Amino acid sequence: MALCPQCDHSILVHTLLTDGLAGYSCGKCLGTLVSLVAYRAWREHAARGAIRETPPATPDADAADSIGAKKCPKCRSLMSKYRISSDKVNRLDYCPHCEEIWLDEGEWELVEGLVASGEFTKVFTQAWQYAVRTGLTSAMEEQRLRELLGADYGRVAQFAEWLQSQEAKPEILARLARRR
Repeated sequence: MALCPQCDHSILVHTLLTDGLAGYSCGKCLGTLVSLVAYRAWREHAARGAIRETPPATPDADAADSIGAKKCPKCRSLMSKYRISSDKVNRLDYCPHCEEIWLDEGEWELVEGLVASGEFTKVFTQAWQYAVRTGLTSAMEEQRLRELLGADYGRVAQFAEWLQSQEAKPEILARLARRR
């Protein structure tokens, strides 16, 4: 009997996420607990062609993301948070001891494309999280430049695009970097 890590008093019940992939859900907060062990077995079964995969629809709206640490429903250890992508604020809660993932309401729809492509487990790797942080940094740098340059940002963006196609790009950049 596992308790919901979000509600902490609701009992999780068996549920079916997709063809052959089971999990446990909370009837109160509508979150879902998914085992990475069960997911990997499901993927292996899918790779042998036993499971019909349909491409998921990309959700238009973001799912709500919970704030604060959660305890694993199985071992009660604190779960770590992993960002799905740089353009989504949602973070998945993961227990490295039990290999369980907590998905808040609506997060299953956000990760369905990763699930169908077999990329889901990569979210919990250092390389994936580094790429997410790199994307966030790039977006913040671009936003700062937009605010700094205002209406001139478009001209700079066009120049940067033009510069990418130039064979003399290093020389052009060197010239621009020289002080006058």
